[in-house]
Amino acid sequence: MMRKRLATLLLALLPSVLPAAGLDLGGIRPEEAAVYVQNLRTGQIPLDNRASFTASAAPHRADASVNPASTMKLVTAFAALHALGEDFRWQTEFKSAAPLRPNGLLDGDLYWAGSGDPVFDQHDLLEMQAQLRDNGVKHIGRLVFDRNLWPHGGTADDFADDSDRAFTTPPDPQMLAYKVVGLTIRRDESGALTVHTSPPLPEIPLDNRASFTASAAPCPKPAKFVWGKYENGILTVYGKAPSSCLGKEVYVNMFDAQDFARRSFINQWRHGGNSISDGLAVGPVPPQARTLARIRSKPLRDVLADMNKHSNNIIARTVFLTLGERAAADKARQNPEAAVRSRLALSGIPTAPLVLENGSGLSRRERVSARMMGDMLAAAYRSPFKQAFIGSLPIAGRDGTLKSRFKNIGAPLRLKTGTLKNVRALAGYYLGGNGSDPLAVVVIINSERADKLLGEMDKLTERLIAPAPPSDGLTPGAANP
Repeated sequence: MMRKRLATLLLALLPSVLPAAGLDLGGIRPEEAAVYVQNLRTGQIPLDNRASFTASAAPHRADASVNPASTMKLVTAFAALHALGEDFRWQTEFKSAAPLRPNGLLDGDLYWAGSGDPVFDQHDLLEMQAQLRDNGVKHIGRLVFDRNLWPHGGTADDFADDSDRAFTTPPDPQMLAYKVVGLTIRRDESGALTVHTSPPLPEIPLDNRASFTASAAPCPKPAKFVWGKYENGILTVYGKAPSSCLGKEVYVNMFDAQDFARRSFINQWRHGGNSISDGLAVGPVPPQARTLARIRSKPLRDVLADMNKHSNNIIARTVFLTLGERAAADKARQNPEAAVRSRLALSGIPTAPLVLENGSGLSRRERVSARMMGDMLAAAYRSPFKQAFIGSLPIAGRDGTLKSRFKNIGAPLRLKTGTLKNVRALAGYYLGGNGSDPLAVVVIINSERADKLLGEMDKLTERLIAPAPPSDGLTPGAANP
């Protein structure tokens, strides 16, 4: 009797431990991977693309709870396109209730009403300041930040050791240029090296210890040769670089988001020959305030391309919070997680496997299943925003985080990558061609060996999308092309 019970238990465990028949995991252990593939023309779920299509074929550990790393950005992108539409734009405004004197003095406060626009940059700031001048403003009494946007900026717990790194920067109502200072080294008319910052930082002492050789070597990544460090109130520039690096910008993280936005506004405004006090206040925009400058972001579809192709956490976390803000009846009840779940549910995607923290994948807690991710990819493929969603993904061998991978496959393969400690992930599409059907593909590795399995994961992905004879489309439940 005991033997019979043990045998029954072992049989029940086999599907979660052993790879599906016909699925070659290569050097990946069965318990390390979760795999899901769906034929997007028929809706069938094969063991792999070369196997016969059977309705009962189960992918490998497709229902296991796994950390998706940055492939979680696909979930956020799906919800955003569904809820906001691909033409959605963030809007930033400068407003004031103060009188404007004939001499150009704004006799009172200027409010920066931020929307959290994640792609608002120094050029946008300068454009808005130009609008202020066009409206007759030359002198400003005080700058005030309206930060009444989100009840909190969202969390990314367990990344304290990386708190000074740009990829952990949280969203902010006055987000500007990812809060990084641009450094450019040039030669002046006398041949001397000069360091220029964006924004101007005349109040910060600068120590240039960088040198340049006469070498004609290229400079594809200037940050490998030149870098800056802000310490004890001094910005020091280090490095030894070929002359081809002259004039190219590198970035340094120096201030928190609020201080960076303050310094940028004040110093850019003064650099343009105008005046403003040094102070900064925080408070809500008065109801009677008029708009003196306004700028809108590029459309959501283009912002999501920046997010997914380059795995930008600030954008993803901002989109996540924006979803909560737009779905809430009042600001106190903002719930971005509920907003994302509702959009998935409206598309018929079960959300039981989903655990959300900030929607970016920069999380030790976030979870999906490969099946949920694959079903969401299939829903996006059949949605009105199909082109915007697919267009946001890195193209194999061409751009983003796939620029140096899958070069032999190229444009038909569009995959979001995911990388964390102990996690490697791919999720997206093989668009077919040459007689093969389009596929949704999900491969997620959770293992202490994950960093050593990147090559094996890529080989597995290639096996999954290997060309197969097109199906006849007569299978019951087949989807429309």
